Amino acid sequence: MKKITQLLFTTFAALSLVFSALGSVTAFAQDNAPGTDDKYDVVLTKVKMPNLDGWPNQTGKDGTVYTGQELNIGAYFETTETVQGAYFEVHKGSVDGEIIEDGLTDADGNITFTNLAAGKYFIVENKEKSEVSGNEELANSAAVPLEIELPVFKADGGWYTTGEDAVHVYPKNTVDKPTIDKVVNEKDKHGTALIGETKTFKVSSVMPEGIADYKVLKFDDEFSKGLSYQGNLKVQLNDADIDTNNYTLTAPSVGTKNAKITVAFTKAYIATLKAGDEITISYDATINEDAVLGAENPNDVKVVYGTNPSKQKEDTPENPELHTGGKRFEKVDKATSKKLSDAEFVVTNEAGDRYLKQTVSNDAVIKNEWISSKDDATVFKSDESGYFEVIGLPYGDADQAAEYGETTYKIVETKAPKDYALLQQPIEFVVNSSSYYEDPTAVVLKKSDSQEVKNNKVTIPQTGGIGSIIVVAVGVVLAVVGLFVKRRVTK
Repeated sequence: MKKITQLLFTTFAALSLVFSALGSVTAFAQDNAPGTDDKYDVVLTKVKMPNLDGWPNQTGKDGTVYTGQELNIGAYFETTETVQGAYFEVHKGSVDGEIIEDGLTDADGNITFTNLAAGKYFIVENKEKSEVSGNEELANSAAVPLEIELPVFKADGGWYTTGEDAVHVYPKNTVDKPTIDKVVNEKDKHGTALIGETKTFKVSSVMPEGIADYKVLKFDDEFSKGLSYQGNLKVQLNDADIDTNNYTLTAPSVGTKNAKITVAFTKAYIATLKAGDEITISYDATINEDAVLGAENPNDVKVVYGTNPSKQKEDTPENPELHTGGKRFEKVDKATSKKLSDAEFVVTNEAGDRYLKQTVSNDAVIKNEWISSKDDATVFKSDESGYFEVIGLPYGDADQAAEYGETTYKIVETKAPKDYALLQQPIEFVVNSSSYYEDPTAVVLKKSDSQEVKNNKVTIPQTGGIGSIIVVAVGVVLAVVGLFVKRRVTK
């Protein structure tokens, strides 16, 4: 009879800790029952899982059968990662019952709830109060909420109590976060453009597992001073426009330099999002006259998010940039290097079939464009020091960083300085990161050496004047001498 009783006790104890989809644990009373005033501890370890396939499961990866004992989580779950900062509440009697204890998991993913009286409890994870370390947030979970009835009886007899003999529970979570990416020209991280040329930037973000539990989802976009906002703003979910009632938009007026854009989604809208949904935000921008020639003009974005509004997280991508370049010239006498003013030029592309037209406002170039008519092209004129410059020209290839690449252009002289011959052939020049400034990333900018454009002075043969008189006089003298000699010979 004693053996039968022991067998039944062991069987009931093994069955006393069965986790359902909610992670419930059922305790069965024994003849040798604990006292009605006894207290119990529960040690919770929050396990971080790569995925939840096959969980919850009472048998671990190593074959261990879990009945409330402390586990070797590396062997049992095949992961040693835990979650710090997960917030748990112990509710008495039901999920909505009185909160008896609460708190955050520590650096090892642990929290111990102490001095709990016998009875049924629900251990509930509160994502809104969680402070999970790092950029990730809690996503999917298993054995949460967790139902437990104290005391929990051991499979080999007795029951779990306090301290080192406390029952251990292991709720499991995956973690995730929204992705963030930003490009120019649909796919590039680097772009080059004429001053004033419109380029489209696009921010994209794929929603993570658990997004519906987020309370904050916001995108902050900030331009550098060399970029101007040009409107055409679109906010979309899976390529369809999002109703403007679902977000708060802060956007500048068209033409604003160093602009800021903020798109903050409402909590109600966030709750409708699903894992894998893609939010995109796109708009147009231009390089302006404040851009540093040869340097990157970045356009930065960050995503701000979180399940806990007071503990927001943020992430940034590799942000895209636009760049443009320029070139300085010096018109000189080929023989003497004298500076020559009033020479006039037009600028063409390398093929020579397109001409540069500039729009200038308050002595600043605000727009460059290529046109087919030479007559309507902008005329560049050398000043008293022989200098002129061309700014705001793109260089290099698509998706090539600002410090790399170059592009060849030409200047065509349309009017030579006074007394100088007009150049008969176009002059090639190269635009790259250092063609205008020696180092465009330096704190103090120093201009690069100018490219010399040399002209020959016109030489015109002289007629009349003292030279011709001398020639005539010499001729007369020679004629007279010849005549005199001839007469003497005749005599």
